[in-house]
Amino acid sequence: MAPHRALTAAWDADRPAIGGWITTGSEMLIEAYGAAGYDYVGIDCQHSTFDERDAAQVLRRLPACPFAMFVRVSKNDPALIGRVVDAGAEGVIVPMVDTAQEAAAAVAAIRFPPEGQRSFGPGRADMGTTTDAIESRVSLFVMIETTDGLANVEEICAVPGLTGVYVGPGDLSVSLGLAPMDGFSTDQIEGPLATIRAAATAHDVVLGIHSAGGADAARWARLGCRLISLGSDMALFRAATVADRNTALDVQAGGTPAPATPYAAR
Repeated sequence: MAPHRALTAAWDADRPAIGGWITTGSEMLIEAYGAAGYDYVGIDCQHSTFDERDAAQVLRRLPACPFAMFVRVSKNDPALIGRVVDAGAEGVIVPMVDTAQEAAAAVAAIRFPPEGQRSFGPGRADMGTTTDAIESRVSLFVMIETTDGLANVEEICAVPGLTGVYVGPGDLSVSLGLAPMDGFSTDQIEGPLATIRAAATAHDVVLGIHSAGGADAARWARLGCRLISLGSDMALFRAATVADRNTALDVQAGGTPAPATPYAAR
């Protein structure tokens, strides 16, 4: 299994791969992320209103993209993983992986026999006709987001076939007895992150993480993360609409409007 060329191009340039995050299923917003220069876009089937079947339909309707298309599946289930990779997902993120055995099960869902148990049935015409070709186009990240996962991270990172581990700061914070946003807004999970980074480095797997936005992502990059998802489509829309409303009310009250356009400059 090999990372998408957009990811390797970022790493070759000595910078983290930067991703967008889709919770609405909007193909227009996926294209907008790509036009903005993102390296990958993740479709979230765990915390959104749609599932792997919906994600598969979105993947099939999208033309070939210069960025990588990831899917976070709702759980570590071979049928769900198989559905999205057959539809063309170039990366899969599997949540709540606490043991090496669970990580190995995720790998087995991606790989064909004898190394795995994936059923052969490519759902797109451009995926190739050999098992090696089809396997090689998919990256696999398993999520470390509990104290059990943290305790077992060395063994998890040692599982053959993983591209990387992906930290969920919110759930990891909760598992550590902290408030969910503490992982994004404080340094309280930097110690656990260092443990995860050491294991990832020792086993030559990529360290990925979810961030709350650009400034937060810059901090994770300084701490060694090489794949970083920024704010979701809904988070960005919410922030923009609140800011636009506040600007309008400020202008009405006599303030000075900031230059604004509904279209993002390239």
